[in-house]
Formats: sequence, structure tokens, C-alpha cells
Amino acid sequence: MHGVEIISGAQEALRAAVAAASNVQEACEAIRKYYDVHVVYHLAQTPDAGRDAPFVKTTYPTAWVGHYVLNGYVNIDPVVHEGFQRVLPFDWSELSVATLQVERLFRDAIRFGLGASGYSVPLTDKAGRRALFSINGMMVGPAWHDFVRANRGCLTDLAQILHRRALVEVYGEGDAAQRLAPREIECLAWVAQGKEAPQIAVILGLSAHTVRAYLKSVRHKLNCTSISQAVDRARQLRILAPPSTGGTQVRQ
Repeated sequence: MHGVEIISGAQEALRAAVAAASNVQEACEAIRKYYDVHVVYHLAQTPDAGRDAPFVKTTYPTAWVGHYVLNGYVNIDPVVHEGFQRVLPFDWSELSVATLQVERLFRDAIRFGLGASGYSVPLTDKAGRRALFSINGMMVGPAWHDFVRANRGCLTDLAQILHRRALVEVYGEGDAAQRLAPREIECLAWVAQGKEAPQIAVILGLSAHTVRAYLKSVRHKLNCTSISQAVDRARQLRILAPPSTGGTQVRQ
């Protein structure tokens, strides 16, 4: 569906269709059909897992996905690289196309039938796991910017719905990471770096007793019998990344 104005009832119907989809791929297809744009949802792997194993669903043509993978474009794609560093939604026109490789990427995308315009919404859930929701369209110039301006609120809502659906699809209904408090994750991240409770207490400006209480709570919430088991479980859930010395985690 093209156009720069969408009535509220239509937006609600789209949100409901995405929420009711049987899986993330089907939800992406619903958004594509409604807006007549390609859709990508990318749940990133955190660096602490030691490998890149993202969860990606897209409506892009299979031929383009294969070409993208074979050419290693994920390593130079500015949408991916900047998207996982940004906090606010952004238009692809803001991205720097600074190398011949990146220029080739975008030329190839158009050659495979993709549009020249795009818009992305970065996402971070309660457990710090990051994702990126993007759309790619054929409209250009003022028409594209008007389209985004008229629909960005709904696009942000759809991104959040997709992210919740993806977490269920990947981790199940009982996603334990959603039950962890930020301080609990922070303490566990320092344990993963080999720190003991007294050391963590100094780093975070807490008492050792409070740190031990946080770690005990983590064990219970992750249904683990030991803190090392809890660290392993947190890595499986993609919620651990190297913490900074200021007490705030640095995540992909």
C-alpha cells in the first residue's frame, strides 16, 4: 500500500495482523504486502557468544540474499554496522557510502530489484539484546521522506511487535532474560569476566552483600544451581557482553 496518509483504523488493523502472524517471517510478509516495501528483521548475536549466529527474517528475493551472503556484504553493510550502534530510527540517506565496496553493494541491490531508499529502527530489549528492523522501498526523494514521516510512528510500533515475536520464536514463551533486572545482568557480566563479589562491589559501588543477593536472584530466575551455570545460560540467551569499567555494559 503506497501513499503518505494512513487512517488510524488501518494502522490498528496492520498492527493486529502482525501480532497475529504465526511467525516472524509471516509478520514481515504482512508488512511488505501492506506498505509495498521489503522488510528485514535482524536479531543480533552478542559478542560474548564468540560467533555470529543472528536470527534474520526478510522479504528480500532469495537471489539477492544469496548474493549478499556470498559476497560477504554483511561485513561492510553500513545499515547493519551503524544500525547496531544507533539508538534512534534513521533514514539510509544519512549513511556514509565511503568506499567502493559499499557503493558496489548498493548498486548490486538495485540490480537485484531492491529500492534505493530505506529506513531502520534500532531495538534494545530489557535484557540488552539488540535488533534492527528495516524497510526498503522504491520511492525516492520527497515522496519517500513524506511516506516515512507519515508512518514512522506505526513503523516503530511494528518493530517492537516483531521484536517481541522474535524473542518468543527464539527463546520460547518463558524467556528468562526478560525477568532479569539491569543490575543483575551487570553483576553476572562481571562474573563472566572472572570477578568475585567483593571486586564487583567495588566496581559498581555496592556492598558485597548486595552483589551476592543480585547473583542469587539471577540463579533463581535462570533456574540454575550455580553461578557458572547461570553465566552459561545467560550466554545462550545472548544477554552478556563485556562490561565497561563504568558499570554499564557495552553491547553489540
